[in-house]
Amino acid sequence: MSAPTNNLDVLVTVLHPELERLCRNAPQYGTITLKADLHDFGIGRIIIGIETSRKIAPRALREGGDR
Repeated sequence: MSAPTNNLDVLVTVLHPELERLCRNAPQYGTITLKADLHDFGIGRIIIGIETSRKIAPRALREGGDR
């Protein structure tokens, strides 16, 4: 079970700029990810990611892609 954190302001201060950067560069279709590893209630590592996705046309699937 998680212990309560008394340093919410510190965590938010560190994570907020990263979240803003992700949202500023967010793809029209896709996923943004913000993951933080906590060590003794502090952030030890931040992992950010942006993935884009697109729908593949049914014809391309039947024909095996572009030719």
